[in-house]
Amino acid sequence: MALRLKGSYGLALLFSAGIAGWLATGTLVVSGQSDENGAPPPAARTASETKDLMRVAVQTFSAQTRSNQLTVRGRTLADTKVVVRAETAAIVRSRPISKGQKVTKGDLLCQLDVGSREAVLAQAKAALAKADFDLNAKERLKKKGFATTAEITSLRAARDSALAQVKSANLEMERIKITAPFSGIIQGPLAEVGDQLSVGGACATVMDPDPMLVVGQVSERDIGKVSQGLKADVKLVTGESKSGIVRYVATASDTETRTFLVEVEIDNADKSLRDGVTATAEIHLPDSKAHLMSPSYMTLSDSGEIGVMRIEGTKAVFTPLSSVNSAPDGVWVSGLPETVTLITIGQEYVKSGQEVEPVSASDFNASKSAAKTEDAKS
Repeated sequence: MALRLKGSYGLALLFSAGIAGWLATGTLVVSGQSDENGAPPPAARTASETKDLMRVAVQTFSAQTRSNQLTVRGRTLADTKVVVRAETAAIVRSRPISKGQKVTKGDLLCQLDVGSREAVLAQAKAALAKADFDLNAKERLKKKGFATTAEITSLRAARDSALAQVKSANLEMERIKITAPFSGIIQGPLAEVGDQLSVGGACATVMDPDPMLVVGQVSERDIGKVSQGLKADVKLVTGESKSGIVRYVATASDTETRTFLVEVEIDNADKSLRDGVTATAEIHLPDSKAHLMSPSYMTLSDSGEIGVMRIEGTKAVFTPLSSVNSAPDGVWVSGLPETVTLITIGQEYVKSGQEVEPVSASDFNASKSAAKTEDAKS
C-alpha cells in the first residue's frame, strides 16, 4: 500500500527544502565579524552611529560694565510732622492760626483759659516770701545763740518746698500758651475756640516739608544692593523731578510683605512739594559686570530655573542666572563667568553634561543654508 502524505505536510517539506538551498548558496555572517565585502559588523555600525554628536551653534560673550538702577515706588512724606498737644487741661479761649498758615518757632497756636492758675501762683509766691522771712529771722537768732541747727534745717526745707511750688505754678501758667515747636505749615485738624482740651488733647498739626522724603518698599532680593548715600532721581506724579539721596535703609522687614522700608531725601527749600504724593525713585546702584545677550539664548532647567547652556570642552553645562534685566537691545544677565561660550542655537535640545559638537554661529548658519540649497536642487 503506497504511503500518501497530507497536503500540509508536503507544503512544509517544500519550504524547508527551499530555505536549505538558499543557505547553501549564501555566506554566513558571524556576529562581530565583517562580511566578504568589507562592511563593518553590526556592533561596530551601532557604535559608530552613537558617536554622531549633535551640532550646536556657540558664541563667546565677555562681561561689560553696566550702570544699575533700582526703581522704588512710593509716596512723599514730610520729614517732620508733629501734632502739638496740650500739657494741661483747660478750655480753648483763642486760636490765632488757620490751616495752611506758615508759622515760626514760638508762634502762639492756642491760648487756653487761665482759670485759677493766677491765684495758685500768687499763693505760692506768698508762701515763698513767708518761708524766706522765717528762715532769715531764725538764722539771725542762731548767731545770738537763741536757735538750734535743727530749726534752721527745718526752715530751709520749708523754703525749698515753697520755691518748688512757685516754679510749678509758673510752669502751669506757661502751659496755657501752646506754641509752635518749630517753623512749618499748619495742618488740620485744629482745636476750636470753646473746646475742652484734656492733657494730650490736640491743638494743631505743624508740618515742616523741608526736606521732603520719598518712602517706598524694596524686596528682600534687592535690599542688599541699597545703602545710605546712594544718589537717586525722583519723579512725582504731579510732574516735578528732583535729585535726592538715600537717607535710611531699614534693617528689619515688614512681617507681612517681606519688604524693607527705604527713605530718599530730597530738597524742598521752596516748599513746592506736597506731602502724600505718589512718587518714583530711580536709585543709582554701584556699577557691576554683566553680559548683554538675546533673550532667545536662555533656557529652563528641569526644575524650572532660568539659565543658559554654556560649553565646557565639548560638554553642554546648564548655568542658572542670578538676575535678568531687560534692555532696549536684549537682556542683561549676571551669574556667569566674565568670559563665557554659550550655545545660541540648539540649547533647547541638549541636556546638561551631554557631549555636543560646538560650531561657531557663522559656520552653523552657513552649513544650514547649504543644506537648504541642496534640498531645493533635489
